[in-house]
Amino acid sequence: MDEVAERPTSTQRLSIFLDGTWNEPGDNTNVWRLRSLCAPKAGDGSRQLHYYDPGPSGFKGGTFGQGVSKNVVQAYEWLIDHYNDGDDIFIFGFSRGAFTARSLAGFITKYGLLKPGAPLSVPQMFARYQLATEKTIWRLKDEVASGACENHSEVERLMVKYARCITIKMVGVWDTVGALGIPRFSIPGISRSTLGWHHTGLRVPIEHGFHAIAIDEHRPPFNATLWSARKGIMAKPRALSSVEQRWFVGAHANVGGGYTNDLLGQPSLLWMLGKAKELGMEFRYEVSIDGNIQTAKVNDSYKDFVKGAYSKIFKRNYRLIGQDAWIDKLGNSHSTVNETIDATVFEYYRKNPSYRPPNLLEWSERKQIDLSNVGTSVLAVDGSSLLS
Repeated sequence: MDEVAERPTSTQRLSIFLDGTWNEPGDNTNVWRLRSLCAPKAGDGSRQLHYYDPGPSGFKGGTFGQGVSKNVVQAYEWLIDHYNDGDDIFIFGFSRGAFTARSLAGFITKYGLLKPGAPLSVPQMFARYQLATEKTIWRLKDEVASGACENHSEVERLMVKYARCITIKMVGVWDTVGALGIPRFSIPGISRSTLGWHHTGLRVPIEHGFHAIAIDEHRPPFNATLWSARKGIMAKPRALSSVEQRWFVGAHANVGGGYTNDLLGQPSLLWMLGKAKELGMEFRYEVSIDGNIQTAKVNDSYKDFVKGAYSKIFKRNYRLIGQDAWIDKLGNSHSTVNETIDATVFEYYRKNPSYRPPNLLEWSERKQIDLSNVGTSVLAVDGSSLLS
C-alpha cells in the first residue's frame, strides 16, 4: 500500500483507472491513455491524484474471481489513504476493469468509505459487501437519525461512526461485457454464484455514469452489460447529462482501445475525456479525431478469437441497439438507461459501403431511420438528434 498522503489544503480530484481486457490485443487501452493525459494539478492549484491498475493479464481461469475482489479492495484502500471530505472521485475501467470499476463504485456507495484508523478492517467491510443483503451505510445512518438503531450490531454501530457516506462524481467505462461483466462461457472457478454479489448497477450516490459500447463485437459471451432500470423500484429517471450509454464503431478492443495503430478508439476516448472535463478533471493535452478514421479497420474479434477456433463452434451474436423494455422471468419490467449512437457511426456508414452491421440496420428498420441522412449523434430510443 502507498504511504499515506499529506492532507491537502484544497479539494482534490481522485481518479482510479482499472484496466484489463479479455482478448489482450495490446496494451494501449483507452483507460491507460486517459490516465496518461491527466494533469498533476488543476488550473486552480487543486491536486489530481491517480491510481492505475493494469488488471490481470490473459485468462487466469479460477483466479479471476479472486482477482476482481483483490483489485476492488486495493483501489478501496488507496481511497482510504488519499480521500478527504469534499474530494471528487472518478472511476474508469475497460472490459474486466469496467466490471471492477462498477463493483468498486457499488461497494463504496452501499457501505461507505472507512476513515483512516477505523477499528473496522477493509476485509470486514468487503465481507459485508459479499453478503449483499446487509443494511447499507445510508440506511444505518438514517436509522440513527430517526432513533431506530436499538437493534444495530456492534459492527453496524462502528460503521455509523467510522464509514463515510460519500458520492462518486463519475463512473466512466468502456464495454462492460457479460451478465456480470464477465464472459458467459464456463471457466473453472468463475460462476454467477462466485461473482453474483458484485453490485454493478447505477446507485443514487453515483452522480454521473458514462458507458462507451461497441457495435461490432460479435462473440456471444461478450454481450454488452448496459445499465438498466427496473420499473417500480428504481430512483427517478436520470437526465442524459448525468447518465449516457453511447454506441461506437468497432469491436470490443476497437472501442476500448488496444489494437496496434488503431484510430477507432479515438471517438470514445474523446467523448469520455469531454465528460470528465465537464465535471472538473483537467488534462495535459487535447485529443482529436484523426482525419483518416474513416479508413480504419473494424477488427473481427469473433473470427480472430482463439486463433479462429471459436468461430467454428459458436455463431455470431449481434448486439441489440436501442432495446425496447423487456420482462424478466419474475415478471418485472426492465429498460436500458439513456442509449445514444455517436455521430461517427453514421459518418463511417456513409463513407464505407462495406460497413453494414446487421444490428445497426435492424435498429434503423425498427425505428424507421434513414441511416444515410443522419448527421448527428442520436437517441437510440427514437433516433432524435443530439447536439453533441
